[in-house]
Amino acid sequence: MSYSEQLTASGTRLRSQGLLFIQQTREAGTVFATETRDASLAFADRMAEATTAFTAALAGSATTLGKACQQEATDWTALSIKTREAYLEALTARARDLETRAQAAQKALEPTELETRVLKATQDVLGDAQKRVEARLTHGKPDKATDRKPRPKARPATEKSGRAPIRNYDQLTAKDVVGRIQRLSGPQATAVLDYERSRKNRATVVRAAKQRVAAG
Repeated sequence: MSYSEQLTASGTRLRSQGLLFIQQTREAGTVFATETRDASLAFADRMAEATTAFTAALAGSATTLGKACQQEATDWTALSIKTREAYLEALTARARDLETRAQAAQKALEPTELETRVLKATQDVLGDAQKRVEARLTHGKPDKATDRKPRPKARPATEKSGRAPIRNYDQLTAKDVVGRIQRLSGPQATAVLDYERSRKNRATVVRAAKQRVAAG
């Protein structure tokens, strides 16, 4: 075979193979496009189904969650009402208990009729005893010098000065008066001595006043 014939045969083979390649490529493209379209349609259907199922499930979950939240709120409301009522009931019971105890304590402090009689009798006995003691202290025991004339009482200091020698003298204790006598002059100490003798005649006050008068 000559060189030109070989070239012609080679060209024929290449053209045939090219046409076959093109045909096969076209067929493969058609098949790919068909399969891709079918797969896309199937995917779209599946996505739609999945989306529908997801939406339904989400709606059901939201409904369930809403019902659960509503029930929880109802339960909490009921619990708060019960707690408030229980608290008020406890406070009321506490107040009633305190009132009962106060009434019982007040009643316990009230003397009974028998106790009142006993206390009254005791008061009468003590009053009678006090009167006897005062009478005893006032009159004293009789002595041998009953025939002597009683000495005239010293004139109260108020007859001379018209008032106590020290301010609020009658409210002072013997210790307070003795402490103030040391700061008085001789005439003031004499006034205290006269006033004390006409009143309480306390030995410590009289002695302190005498010492102050003697000191000048």
